[in-house]
Amino acid sequence: MGKIGLFGGTFDPPHRGHIELASTVCRRFALDKIIFIPAGNPPHKQDLKKTDKSHRYQMVQLATKDHPQFEVSDFDIKNEKPNYSYITIDHFKKEFPDDEIFFIIGADSLKNFPFWVNYKKLATMCKYIVVPRPGVPECDYFKNFSPDDPKPQTLFLEDFSYDLSSTELRKKLAQGKAQDCDLPDGVKDYIQKNNLYPKESV
Repeated sequence: MGKIGLFGGTFDPPHRGHIELASTVCRRFALDKIIFIPAGNPPHKQDLKKTDKSHRYQMVQLATKDHPQFEVSDFDIKNEKPNYSYITIDHFKKEFPDDEIFFIIGADSLKNFPFWVNYKKLATMCKYIVVPRPGVPECDYFKNFSPDDPKPQTLFLEDFSYDLSSTELRKKLAQGKAQDCDLPDGVKDYIQKNNLYPKESV
C-alpha cells in the first residue's frame, strides 16, 4: 500500500512556498508522492478573477518538473463545473484503490470544514494533513464543529511557515518587484512570456 497526498489549489501562480510545503509534507509523513490538483472552477472563488486555467496548469507543470515525487493532475482543470472536495477525493480513491489517501488543507479550511459541501462524508473519506495558517490558533481548529459532527482524522504539520501568498506575489509581479527566489525555475519566464500579471492587474 502506498501513501498519496492530494494538494489542491488555485496556484495563481505556483510559488516556492507551495514546493517547500509539498516537499516537507512528503518527507515528514513518508508519502510516496503528492499529486498537485490545479483548480478549474473552485466553488469558493467564483467571484474572484483568476488566471486562465490552462496557464495555471502549465505553471504547475513547470514548478514540479524537477521533483520526481510530484505529479500534476488535470482532473479539476478539465471539469467545467465547480468541483467539490468530496468529488475529487472520491475520484482519486477509485484511481488508487490500494493506496492510502491524504488530503492537504490549511488550518483555515479545517476551521471551516463543517461548511464544506457533504462534509460529513468528507470526514470519513481519508486522512487530512493540516498546515498552520497565520491568524488561526489551534484552539479554533474545531471551533465550528458541533458535538455530534464527525471530525476528520487529522495529522498536523508542525513548525512550518512561508511568508508569501499567491495574492501577494501577483501584486509583486505586477509591480515588477518579484524576486527570482519567489518562483520555481521556469515559472517566472513563463509568466513574462505570456504577460500574465500586467501592471493594470494591481
